[in-house]
Amino acid sequence: MALPLATAMFPVRAADKFPSRPIRIIVPLAPGGSADTVCRLLGNGLTKILGQPVIVENRPGAGGLTGLSEVARSAPDGYTLGYSLAGALTVAPHIARKMPYDPFKDLVPVSQVIGVPEIIVVNPRTGIKTLGELVSYAKANPGKLNFGSAGNATIPHLAGELFKRVAGVEMVHVPYRGSGPALNDLLAGQVQVMVSDITLVRSHIEAGRLTGLAVAGPRRVDQLPNLPTTAEAGVPAMQVSNWHGLVAPAGLPPALLDELHHGIARAMALPEVKERIDSEGAEIVASSSAEFGAFLKKESDKWGGLVKELGIQWD
Repeated sequence: MALPLATAMFPVRAADKFPSRPIRIIVPLAPGGSADTVCRLLGNGLTKILGQPVIVENRPGAGGLTGLSEVARSAPDGYTLGYSLAGALTVAPHIARKMPYDPFKDLVPVSQVIGVPEIIVVNPRTGIKTLGELVSYAKANPGKLNFGSAGNATIPHLAGELFKRVAGVEMVHVPYRGSGPALNDLLAGQVQVMVSDITLVRSHIEAGRLTGLAVAGPRRVDQLPNLPTTAEAGVPAMQVSNWHGLVAPAGLPPALLDELHHGIARAMALPEVKERIDSEGAEIVASSSAEFGAFLKKESDKWGGLVKELGIQWD
């Protein structure tokens, strides 16, 4: 893609002066959620590192598409960025009737900021204590267990469908409008199973209100050290992560990409930021643009294949 004339003529000068004014990060979700919270932590850190204010703006709508479409239409000068979760970049393109942007043509990856381990949990009243017991029960009682999610085509929904496929079990999907209502019904026993961000369920596991069965990732988490991975529990193909990442309008000069990446890495390493992220059970990634781009392609292929196979659609 050809760079805008001003960028093409003066890439070094722009990079040398960057940033000379406030940076805007658009969060395509409502205030108060995990993405908004982490982005504001990052923004505070970047303000210290880069020496310019970083302003976080919430632009919710259409599952994240509204906010990221605004990013895609912005000038590729480093002063407008988008903070996204997995859905708007790697799931929505496979289910939306009409995408307002192409995530691989109209946006450029800047950095994956954090990874959020996914935990398979059940209501304690099921009596299920291990992942193996869940698989055995579900096989013996097809369709009897309900699994909740934050809504159709969300990562918790796709994670539940992936588990059904790789474990060879049948469970009934119950979609909610957000993770909070799904969690409430899981605690009440209206649904029995959920695959959820560790940040949402950790305190309930520690208090005994939920039973954690496994971490759906390659390694255990420090906050729940006794919880095995899905591989250790006998279902190695059940690998799911949620994540947050920064993107920018396509055409952003490589020098500015590098500057932003290094700023993000330094900001996330600040003690006050690192301690908060660690306390939530998330993992700081701060990857390069190339690393994040390769990760996005892999995630898009994985979820796109599952969406097509199951015919999943948005409500």
